[in-house]
Amino acid sequence: MYVSSPADESRRQARLIVNMVLVVFLLIGLLLMLQYFHFLYLRDIPLIGNWLMDVYERVFGVPKVLILHGDDSIGNWEELRSQLSKRLIFYSEDVDVRKFSAGMGQKLKEYGLVIVEDAKRLDKDKLINLDDYVRSGGNLIWVGDAGTIGYVEYEDRVLANQTGWTRNIVCIDEKTLAACSCKTVRANSTCKFLPDEAEQVRVDFSATLGVDFSRNVIGDNPILEIVDRSNWAVMGIRLTFPLSGTNKITKVANSYDSSLVANVKLGEDTYPGIVINDQPGVWGSVIYFAYPPEKTMEILLPIVERLRY
Repeated sequence: MYVSSPADESRRQARLIVNMVLVVFLLIGLLLMLQYFHFLYLRDIPLIGNWLMDVYERVFGVPKVLILHGDDSIGNWEELRSQLSKRLIFYSEDVDVRKFSAGMGQKLKEYGLVIVEDAKRLDKDKLINLDDYVRSGGNLIWVGDAGTIGYVEYEDRVLANQTGWTRNIVCIDEKTLAACSCKTVRANSTCKFLPDEAEQVRVDFSATLGVDFSRNVIGDNPILEIVDRSNWAVMGIRLTFPLSGTNKITKVANSYDSSLVANVKLGEDTYPGIVINDQPGVWGSVIYFAYPPEKTMEILLPIVERLRY
């Protein structure tokens, strides 16, 4: 009967240790990749979550946040930026959406989270860029009536004004330089598609947001009421929030496949306040706020901290 020597036993123990170390490294690598593709949030893992997130940032870098803004809509992006910079420490930028056109789609890929606030006008090409960003895994926070106005222009002339988040195709009559019905486009007709590729496709950004735009509503002393405390975005927080200093919200209807998390009560009426649209697959998360989210930092901060990854 063979009896292993102390040297053989030591080698077996050494191989066991090596194998265990390899398994640990493989497990860590798997968790990092699951975080990278948004299948989990590392900080949710008990005891080692914060350490794993530190490792993630060392490997992939600290994710950045972009605030896209204008100055003609619901919300105060400067207050938002100030609140985030006071309470969270990370690298973020803010850009006036009116100056952000060339190469916008490529630029968005640099950010883990994009917040669009106080930007009522967004032309179709920008909506397409943001839609592509979400479809490729980017996370988005959308505020109020941002992006509900768009102009279709040709040679410095406005052909059409479009409202809401659904943008149809606009064609031009080459003789009159006025808009014409795209159903009449023929090889021998004067009605033609515009040369801009963005204007040759229909965009339904409502499907990306998980809400349909109706109108803005004005009133005093609105109150936010949480209706789904099981959702990760509002888990463990209080049920009601007075929206002090807010006198305008956006009325929307949430789609059947999005999640209504909170309502805004304004007088006798109730409107969707926070809606989350998490599409299956590699899509990023989209969270819609019908009111300025900087008014409820207790809700916004954990969401930003999570979605920026």
